[in-house]
Amino acid sequence: MLELEWPYRRHCDVYAGAQQFAQQHDWDCVVDEYAGATLMRSDRRNPAYDGVIARATPELAKQAGRCGVPVVNVWFNSPVAAQFPGVYPDGAALGKLAAEHLLERGFRRFACLAGQGDRFQRIEIASYHAVLQSSGFSCQCARAARQFTRNRATWAGFLHAINKWIESWQPPLGVYVSFPDVVGRIIAESCRSHGIIVPDNAALVVSENEPALCLYPSPSLTSVDVSYQQIGFTAAKLLGQMMEGKKLKPGENWIAPTGIVARQSTDFFAVDDALVEAGLRFISANVQRPIQVEDVSKGVFAGRRTLERRFRAVLGRSVADEIIRLRIERAKRELAGTEGSIKTIAGNTGFRDAKRMHEVFLREIGVSPTQYRASWRKE
Repeated sequence: MLELEWPYRRHCDVYAGAQQFAQQHDWDCVVDEYAGATLMRSDRRNPAYDGVIARATPELAKQAGRCGVPVVNVWFNSPVAAQFPGVYPDGAALGKLAAEHLLERGFRRFACLAGQGDRFQRIEIASYHAVLQSSGFSCQCARAARQFTRNRATWAGFLHAINKWIESWQPPLGVYVSFPDVVGRIIAESCRSHGIIVPDNAALVVSENEPALCLYPSPSLTSVDVSYQQIGFTAAKLLGQMMEGKKLKPGENWIAPTGIVARQSTDFFAVDDALVEAGLRFISANVQRPIQVEDVSKGVFAGRRTLERRFRAVLGRSVADEIIRLRIERAKRELAGTEGSIKTIAGNTGFRDAKRMHEVFLREIGVSPTQYRASWRKE
């Protein structure tokens, strides 16, 4: 019961992930967007379904309770979410990744947009703010109606709020849009009408990766990739346990995002020094290789001393510090969003070996790579 009439990944990919588990366990699955009504008509001693994966509604909660049918919820904002085990994207991780990506680009001013009254987006935005504040920056946050296409009046009000928000910006700035990607596309279009160039004046990150909306037209939109198939697979796994008699308490099971899908809308480094910008671009493009400071200076055709002096003047850190910082951020993303071994991730992110990555993590962030990964795997 997943509202599959809406062709979004957060609906269809959850379905696909659940089907992957179902096929492995020889389940007979049906799509029933009115599963509550079906259960109401069925014999409570022999209900129509053994279990339901759902964007749970009050009617489903009532009838599933009457029939003793287990339910796993995949809709965080469901009015009956507290009654069921639920599997959801890790909203705090989404906001954190977006903030870290924009900080990597050198921005010092930030903005964000979220829906009014949306609990999940509140978690995202709180995490986004927390990362920025820990780095010494504030954020200009705006709220807009979640159901902005309900009628012509709500659409006009939504556009008015967006335009007022954009008019208040002081470019260059990094912007996080905690909305479906269509809103990111609307904001990119509105920026153009205000003479704001994306990404040079405003870098945009959106909170979902819908390829059709993110890729076309130019500029393509950087997004946080949510593993919705993993959500569906995990929901089916939990449902299987419940159908076998295991008692699971109502609660939240978080699935970490896969990572940032970087596209044109953040392909910019917000620094005034052309040499430092070139150095940052070189590091970003080559950090997966075992590069050193000398490689960066050669790559931007500058002396090492000159490059070091300019980095410290503009960024307040050395070239080597920037290489290490970016390697750590890339490694953190892979640790959180993939099942790769520590050795593989070390190789993918430019560390000499797993031992070196372990040493750097302990020194810089106070935990080992294994401990960092474990902190994301909330049960």
